[in-house]
Amino acid sequence: MKKFVALAAAFAVAGCASGYRPVIDPYTSKAPQGYYDHDLAYCQNLADQVPTGNEAASNALGGAALGAIAGGIIGSFSGDFGKGLAAGAGIGAATGAARGTVSAEQEKRRVIDNCMRARGYNVLN
Repeated sequence: MKKFVALAAAFAVAGCASGYRPVIDPYTSKAPQGYYDHDLAYCQNLADQVPTGNEAASNALGGAALGAIAGGIIGSFSGDFGKGLAAGAGIGAATGAARGTVSAEQEKRRVIDNCMRARGYNVLN
């Protein structure tokens, strides 16, 4: 189960915001032409300063606790409290870590969008 949690977190982090490219309306943007890639790289570097590990870890802990409670309850009805507890904790941790990673990645995208807007780009998404 621990391997599943680590694998789920790795896949979630793999889709990081450094590959994110906001959709820009070139006709209404006030930024000088030809600077998009340079400005985007700068904004992506700023977004990489958003801490992601703490959010994923804290959500994994919370998810594990809630999952363990739910799994224990279900396990007690089925007659195997220990297995239910362990399964619930593992699933809860994986779900919580993924949710924390997604939340952190959304924050990174928000930083990139705001940074590009501050440089005169009309960000559409």
